[in-house]
Amino acid sequence: MPTVALLVNPARADARRLGDEVTAWLVAHGHRARVLRVTGVERVTEGDTETDLADVTLDGADLAVSLGGDGTFLRLVPLAWAAKVPVLGVNFGRLGYLLEVSPDQLLGALGRSLTGEVTLDERVVLMVTVTAAGGADASAPGRRWLAFNEIALEKTVYGHTVRLATFIDGEEFLTYSADGLLVATPSGSTAYNLSAGGPVIAAHLRAMVVTPVAPHLTLDRSLVLHPDQTVEVRIRDGRPAVLVVDGREAGRLEPGSVVTCRVAREPVRLVTLAKRGFGSLVQAALRFRDPGRGEPPC
Repeated sequence: MPTVALLVNPARADARRLGDEVTAWLVAHGHRARVLRVTGVERVTEGDTETDLADVTLDGADLAVSLGGDGTFLRLVPLAWAAKVPVLGVNFGRLGYLLEVSPDQLLGALGRSLTGEVTLDERVVLMVTVTAAGGADASAPGRRWLAFNEIALEKTVYGHTVRLATFIDGEEFLTYSADGLLVATPSGSTAYNLSAGGPVIAAHLRAMVVTPVAPHLTLDRSLVLHPDQTVEVRIRDGRPAVLVVDGREAGRLEPGSVVTCRVAREPVRLVTLAKRGFGSLVQAALRFRDPGRGEPPC
């Protein structure tokens, strides 16, 4: 009996309705549905039980489906990656370049997914660890983060910069005085990285890109690195920084703290209905820039 895990954003009425419809369809076809509902930035409920998102496991699931938007999808990716479960994202009509199917395609896509009639698209993700100034892991002891798009280290004091020293494979590179610094995946190269002036990288490459945000009197170009390399960013004396992982704040870091990024050994697998070329993927990512296609998402 295949099991499908659904992560639903109940703040969207259309996502709630589709979640109920999909659950009924799965049960009617002899499948099992696990329904998790987002209740906060890092909290979900399953049945009557509320728990931290980081404590959820999808072990035993055969497919993971996000019903919400890009934010819901990005919450689901670390869970699916840890359980080695493919992810299917549903596009409810906003930006949704990460999301493969529209709501009216979902039941057909589920049927094809459960019978193996889809393509699994492998994407690079970043493994991120933080060591606080005192030597302990920041925010949560032993906690690691997984980033599908990017991590950002950003300033915390308006009107000022933050000083960030970078090390590549343990060798000191540059100290940036900037609004922030990004380490992005190829999938995330069309997100914050592109807005900061970084390059668009083919989504299927194994690489990562380091891009400064509004740097002052230093190199303002991006670095594209090999997947076996490691990037460390140390917050220099002066002002703290905030760590943001895939758009969600992970914690405030004091000077002396170190963020380490590397490409995870295992990719995350995305369900696709048809293989798309580089051009169509970039067009999908950039379509919100076209005034004829409506307003960008919040």
